[in-house]
Amino acid sequence: MMIAINSDKCIECKKCERVCPVSGIDISTATINEDCIQCHHCAAVCSENAIGSQNIIGNASQNNIQPYDFELLMQQRRTHRDFSSKPLSPSIIKEFINHLRYSPTASNRQSLHFTVITNDEQLNRINQLTIETLTKAFNAVNWLTKPLLKLLKGKSVVQTIEQSKTKFLNKAARDNNMITYNAPALIVIHSEEVPVGMPCHDANIWTGMAILYAELIDLCTCVNGYIVNAAQKNKKLKQCLQIPDNHKVYSTILIGYPKGKFENIVERNLPNIHFLN
Repeated sequence: MMIAINSDKCIECKKCERVCPVSGIDISTATINEDCIQCHHCAAVCSENAIGSQNIIGNASQNNIQPYDFELLMQQRRTHRDFSSKPLSPSIIKEFINHLRYSPTASNRQSLHFTVITNDEQLNRINQLTIETLTKAFNAVNWLTKPLLKLLKGKSVVQTIEQSKTKFLNKAARDNNMITYNAPALIVIHSEEVPVGMPCHDANIWTGMAILYAELIDLCTCVNGYIVNAAQKNKKLKQCLQIPDNHKVYSTILIGYPKGKFENIVERNLPNIHFLN
């Protein structure tokens, strides 16, 4: 939407200039240049309503969520791999995705697309193709290729791959639903591949927001990197997901209702923090 400066209302506090991520505003001339990315930070920060934008939908107000509330939400969030058989309606999924449109993006590109799969047969196909694709990829690491990999990547990298291979193949042998876990729905986050912009980061940010928001509305999630990895290796899987040829899958989330409840909070290691002086 077009942004315009009303000089009659402007008090030249220049808060809009300071928050503009591309330095696209010049209050002295009341102009906005072509570098504007339509993020509307300027209109959002203006206390005088001197910057007009059709995207402004109301006044911001301080929320009453306390730091403790957010910390508790983070502590209680768990990845679920045991979903209820209760179906998840398309309207609930659509509302879920729509509410997350306020998730931060790089350069305000808002380029993410969301493909939702709820068909059991399709989900089973995705599950099987992912297992087949990654099994083939892991089996490519063998006595013949390992010496070259050690030379190119290093011994520790090859050891890590070997450990991941063993875990994956063992689990695949025990559980033929190890990818989709009989979840009622899969959300695929994808975007057009572009030389600029950061859709990968946008998708990761959105995913982080989504798994927390799901907890608030009694849904459960499982972020699935296996499908992302396999979709990059197998065109059949990408076609099964109905992702356009010029798009790349950046994240996938299994979502549904929890079958059980996690009763306890488990401590995690404190992060390693380094300050540079």
